[in-house]
Amino acid sequence: MSAPQARAQTFEHCPATVPMLPAAVLSEKVLDDVCIPDGFAGLPIEFFDDYSWRAFIGLVWPAKAGERGVPDASAELSEKGRPVVFETFKSDWEIFQPQGAAPSPWDAVGGQNPCKVANLTSDDLVLAAFSKFNNLGQAGFGPRLVGPLVAQNRTYVRFQTAFNKIEFEQIDQGKLYLRDNLKGTMTFQPGAIDIKAAWIDMKDIAHPERFYTREAYLLDLETETCSKAKVGLVGLHIVQKTPSRPQWIWSSFEQVDNILEDGSLAPATFHAGDATPMPDENPYSFPPPVQVPAAFNVDRLKPVHASTAKTNEIYRKMLADAGVPWQFYKLVVTQWPTPVGDPAADGKPNKTFPGSTSAQTAFANLTMETFDQKTIIKGCMNCHNVTRETTDFLWSLNTRAFPSLQAITARAAMSDKSVTKLSLPNVRRKNWAQVQPASEAFQLPEKQLSEFEALKELMESTQPEK
Repeated sequence: MSAPQARAQTFEHCPATVPMLPAAVLSEKVLDDVCIPDGFAGLPIEFFDDYSWRAFIGLVWPAKAGERGVPDASAELSEKGRPVVFETFKSDWEIFQPQGAAPSPWDAVGGQNPCKVANLTSDDLVLAAFSKFNNLGQAGFGPRLVGPLVAQNRTYVRFQTAFNKIEFEQIDQGKLYLRDNLKGTMTFQPGAIDIKAAWIDMKDIAHPERFYTREAYLLDLETETCSKAKVGLVGLHIVQKTPSRPQWIWSSFEQVDNILEDGSLAPATFHAGDATPMPDENPYSFPPPVQVPAAFNVDRLKPVHASTAKTNEIYRKMLADAGVPWQFYKLVVTQWPTPVGDPAADGKPNKTFPGSTSAQTAFANLTMETFDQKTIIKGCMNCHNVTRETTDFLWSLNTRAFPSLQAITARAAMSDKSVTKLSLPNVRRKNWAQVQPASEAFQLPEKQLSEFEALKELMESTQPEK
């Protein structure tokens, strides 16, 4: 008898007639697209933010046992002790295996894992990487832009990247985990979803009841061994490819106590509550110190849009009535492409909201893009636009396909002559040796080389002058 076919997450379609105001609902089903009434001529932020909250709730719904990425429609959102949907997506370390080995099938957890733990299942959360620093770097390029974030309890934020079944199967079938297969133009299918989550070790956190928490394997940077610890979710990016927005819709959520704002409860996770301002740039470079350094204050430099704040109030009230910790999370921004249904359009700020004419409100997640808040040029879509052709906006695919960018950079940094012609950050060689030991010489395909150079120039152009 053949094994049952793995199911993909069920999406909900927009109704034939979309109401003029979104109707908030707590449902396990993610919308397959943003639902905007015919003829609507205003700024559709309420509809995009409602779409984002629907995606968030669908992805934090309890997952169906034994089926990755599928919500349990019979479960209550308040049920505890089981993984939520996004936690059962295919993790980046499962896809990008050492030496370019093929990943295991969707429902399986096979191959190597960074913690060398036997008998892992998709219910287990591994916050570690094959290169020990890989899940500690924020978004950006260069030693400080991609540096770590230190919480006030003096622990590093750990990042998780994962992909739903639609996106994983396209990577798997096209063998896109191998860099040699990223030379042309590729496009993901509508319904593809990837997430980036930010987690903290919950030791000494004053109000754990206000966090979604669970057990996870954490890597000790000094001993390079893993052990289980309670972690709490502090940030979540959700990126979904939809029929009307082929440049993806970008939704970003945070835990409300990250900093001291309306509705937060002291002590804040990333702010000491004093008058010390956030530094202009990350004081810690990448790779970060093995011994966790002192925390610095994090501030929000641009306010959450007033309309988004109103939508947050609606959904957070419903979640409070449901008695779930998700009431202590809020949408920070939905960024979307303004052209409708145009696959040829790029994701530059003149074609997005927030964008070049609407950058007065937040466009960055404090837990992942702490130092990318000042200019929309460094917002989600414009940075990911650089890799639009070869990996359809997906930097994690571009940087982690075998051989990974870090492996290539490590080799170049330890050579007298760059083997890639890539202009490298000014780093100490022994640091790069810790990230990825040099092995064989690599050569980036020309298209990817130009992409990395463009990203480097983009990020460095907005850095403060020394």
